[in-house]
Amino acid sequence: MQKAFVAMDTRVAITGVSRHHAEADIGLRIESAIRPFYEVEASCSRFRSDSEVRRLLHHVGEAVVVSPLLYHPLRFALTIADITAGQFDPAVGRRMERLGFAIDYQSGCSIASVSVPDDVTYRDITLDDEHRTVTLHRPVVIDLGAVAKGFAVDLAATQLQELDGFVIDAGGDIYAGGLRPDGKPWRIGIRHPRVSGATVATLAISNCAVCTSGDYERKSRVEPGASHIVLPQRGGTSPASVTVIARYAMMADALSTAAMVLGPDEGRALLAKCGVEGLFIMPDLSTFTTDQWEVYTDE
Repeated sequence: MQKAFVAMDTRVAITGVSRHHAEADIGLRIESAIRPFYEVEASCSRFRSDSEVRRLLHHVGEAVVVSPLLYHPLRFALTIADITAGQFDPAVGRRMERLGFAIDYQSGCSIASVSVPDDVTYRDITLDDEHRTVTLHRPVVIDLGAVAKGFAVDLAATQLQELDGFVIDAGGDIYAGGLRPDGKPWRIGIRHPRVSGATVATLAISNCAVCTSGDYERKSRVEPGASHIVLPQRGGTSPASVTVIARYAMMADALSTAAMVLGPDEGRALLAKCGVEGLFIMPDLSTFTTDQWEVYTDE
């Protein structure tokens, strides 16, 4: 059984299979797996003035208690920011607005922030794990686009664990649990970064996530050549796409974006440090992989 819907500005499809559950029961479990996408979006979307993350701007300098739906992905994003010395930085929301990524896909309304300094970074955000509070020391538009969708996928996966197998596909953020009806791992195709509808490889996976970040996903209408992934000003060529295989979707989501930002050399080192596998596709279509990538390929 499969159900598809739109959330977090992407098409999400959830497929569930089971020999031990009635069709109606599978359907109910899938419905339960849909709910986290809307709940995480309501907490983490910087496009909605009433979201938790947006309301933090009204309390600069104050410790604000937030829900786990915001705290956990923000904590993870700040951890990756620290590991990458700020090259991956969730404090880029205002920069994203200036690139034209400021329109709510549901309402069509544009949201713009004022009085946000250009030099804010993740270091202007402090978390208190004991009290689950967030403090903005300066106005910061937090962008959780690299973690929130993966977090929602992980929460959805917890609702489907009793099925024989399931796949959650949230616009390139994928979690495959269990096995296919034939008892084999799920086959996941990796999108070609330059040819629409084509794939460059196929993976065979079970009980893990596959997430791809690419420069083709969303292009800026304001700055030619820019995408929704804010790259640092550095030498060298940035990848066209990075695919990461990890135990959790939030980890694969964040690390694929971080590896895009870092580039192939530093990016591969980061993935190795974090114990995940990855595929880098460069603009000339040359590829780089981590050491154990081939274990998951299905040729």
